[in-house]
Parts: sequence; structure tokens; C-alpha cells
Amino acid sequence: MFLIRHVLGTRGVAEMFGIEDSYRYALWAMWPGEAWGQAALILLVWVHGCIGLHFWLEARPWYRRSQWLWYTLAVLIPTLAYAGFAEAGRRSRLVEDGFQNPFTAEQYATIQTVFAASALAYWAVLATAGAVLAGFLIAARFRARFTIAYDNGPTVVAPLGTTVLDVSRTHRIPHASVCGGRSRCSTCRVRVIEGLAQLPPPSETEAQVLRRVGAPANVRLACQLRPTSNLRISTLLPADRGAASGAVADKYLWGVEQEVTILFCDLRGFTRMSEGRLSFDVVFLLNQFLGRMAEAIEDSGGFVDKFMGDGIMAIFGIDGTPAEAAAQGIAAARAMGGVLESLNQSLRDDLGEPLSMGIGLHSGTAILGRIGAAHRNEAFARLTALGETVNIASRLEGETKALGVQAAVSARCMDLSGLLPGEKVSALAVPIRGLSVPIDIFTAVRATDLPAPVA
Repeated sequence: MFLIRHVLGTRGVAEMFGIEDSYRYALWAMWPGEAWGQAALILLVWVHGCIGLHFWLEARPWYRRSQWLWYTLAVLIPTLAYAGFAEAGRRSRLVEDGFQNPFTAEQYATIQTVFAASALAYWAVLATAGAVLAGFLIAARFRARFTIAYDNGPTVVAPLGTTVLDVSRTHRIPHASVCGGRSRCSTCRVRVIEGLAQLPPPSETEAQVLRRVGAPANVRLACQLRPTSNLRISTLLPADRGAASGAVADKYLWGVEQEVTILFCDLRGFTRMSEGRLSFDVVFLLNQFLGRMAEAIEDSGGFVDKFMGDGIMAIFGIDGTPAEAAAQGIAAARAMGGVLESLNQSLRDDLGEPLSMGIGLHSGTAILGRIGAAHRNEAFARLTALGETVNIASRLEGETKALGVQAAVSARCMDLSGLLPGEKVSALAVPIRGLSVPIDIFTAVRATDLPAPVA
């Protein structure tokens, strides 16, 4: 409504009557009668624009570092703009030979009629939209329905066109669904006990997921199944009742899809190095290496996922943004390179040859979850990451040995971090087992040659 009056009162009168819609005219027309309307219009448009800019720029490190400046400008710009408008409007009323009314009596009556007609048209459109929505809601009450009987559970009624998962959510029936009903997992699948013959066939998307999990013919995905007749079902995977009722639960119990940075590190030649050593000496050496590397990872903001013999896996970005995760991963790799040099210096009398290692870093989407939480108390289940991103990071760590370098960082990770590779970092493309095309990476002979985060 505010915008309609603003546009008609400026560009509209210029088109209809040839009146110059200058700033002086705008002050005459809007102050003080339209002052509150202009304040509301500025606030609505400005806040809407700021929301869009914030979500566009929030992943960029420079924006996050200087967020205080942008918040300040977001408040000051519209405040000062309106203050200038108000002060100019106040002064324009104090001038004795102020702006003269540019309208004839007939033109003024016409524009007022246009204002009233536009307001009426707007409310008519809004009322029509509301009536159509109300019509749909009323029609839904009389629409054909079907009944779902949950095995060892309630029997509920729902309108045709509703998915089984939506029925469960509407009636607060616990139903597992890790991907949120997007057919990207199979945790919502149900066994159809009665009414299978009357069900529509699975879509290609649903059939593809069911084939991957080897589901029998009477198993369907609840998020894709839209029954056309009554049926009886049983859910196949347990759901957390607290989460289904809106209570706060551990979000990692069933897995969370999130963009993270994964780091793999492996101690080179450890089997050969441990030959002829006492078992206690081997444990001491391994603890020195893994313990110090874990400290470097955690100090850089990472989470140590697991120790694998003489190797270590870490996750960055569990709580931060993808850009922060990538920068933290590279910082950890640099710190680990420094730790290795320090260990070689302090243990040089006990080592036949210096310790060496390989580090692989990759950023991408992974599933974070607590493996083993269903068997024991979830508090005892460690958080871990699964997916292609983990596999690629592991492969990059393996590539460091063939390439004769200490660190291999994917181009995706380097780009996200916002860091420039530098002269001591080489760029190349390497084939990765399991991927159809080579992946672009950056390598460093020493991990300490990787770019340092901007202070």
C-alpha cells in the first residue's frame, strides 16, 4: 500500500499530468502527511534488502570479520536518510515562497480518485487470494480421504494427495526421516501390511532409493508414498519420540548433512621404524606423534574423529561456517607440519631416520552422526563423518606419498578458505579412485608452506 501511493504520487503524476516529480515536489507532497508511510516503506524495503545481502555475503571471511561495520551501516543509512528527509520537509514549510501546488482542482481530484481505486484494487486482489486459500482449505475437508493404520499404533484419516510421512508428522506419530523427506535417504521406509495392491507404483526417484537398499516389494518410502486407498503399515526404523513431539534431541543421533572440511594424516614408514623396538617404545613414539598432532588439530578448531593405527582423522566445521572450516583445516595442517619438525628435533637421538607424514584435506558435504548410538547410550557414541567427502580426503592423503609431498589440499578447500596458495604451493589435477574426472588440488612439500590465515 505504501509503495503504490509512493509510485503514483511521483512517477504517476509525471506521466498523467506532466508534473515534474523533483525532490522539492516530493517534499511538498509527502511532508508531513505521508511521513509515517514513508518511514514504514523505508524500513520494509531496507530490511528486506539487508536480509538478502547478509545471506549472500555471510560465507565470505572478509564480511564476517567486519560484520560490526555492516550492522552499523545497516542502521545508520536509513536513519540518516529519513532524518535528512524530515529536516528538509520541515524547512520547506518554513519558506514563505514555498513550493506552489502544481495541481489544478481537477487534476488533484483525479489523483485522489486513482489513489482510492488503487487501494480498492489492492485489497480486492488480497481478498481474492484469501478467498481462494479459504476455498482450498474448505474443499480439503470434503475431499476424498484414506485411512492409515499404524501397526501397534493409532489409526488416522488423511486427505488424498498427502504422503505417509506428512500424515505421521501431522498426527505427531514418531517417524524417522534423516533427510527431511527429500528422498535422499531410506530411513522413513515403511512395510505395507495391507493395501499394497491398491498403491500407485513407485516413482523413479523412490524406486532408485529402494533398489539401493535392496528393499522388497512391500517396502515403500513414506516421504514419496501418496496412498489412494486405505492401508496398514509398520515403520521399519525407530524414531526418537521426543524429537517427533518437538522436544530438543541430539541432532546427530540420526545424522546431519553438513558442509565440513575433513583432514587425514598418516605417519609414513611406521612399520619399518618399529621393527626391533620394544613394544613400550613403539607405544611411546606413537603417542608422542598422535598426541601432539591431535593438540594441533584441536587448537586450530578441529574435532579429532578417530585414531587409526598410526593415522588420524579430523573434522572441521561442526559448529562454524564452511569458509571457517576450510581455513581452520589449512591452519591445522600448517601447525602439524611445525609439530613434526619439533618432534624430529627432540627425538633425533631415538630415531634412526626423521619422522615423515602425509596430510590430505578436502571440503564438501558429509553426513555427521553418532555411530553406535542405538546400541549404547548416545553419550558414549563418538561423532563421525561419512560420505564421499571423507573418501576423497583419505585418497588425497594417500596421494601425498606418490607425489612426494607432505600435504595435498583440494581446490575446493583452498577456495573456501579465501587463502592464496603462494609460490611454494603447486597446483595440479590428480585422478581419484571412484571419481570419473580428476580433482584439482594444491600440494606443498612441507605442510608449513601452506598459506597462513590472515590475522
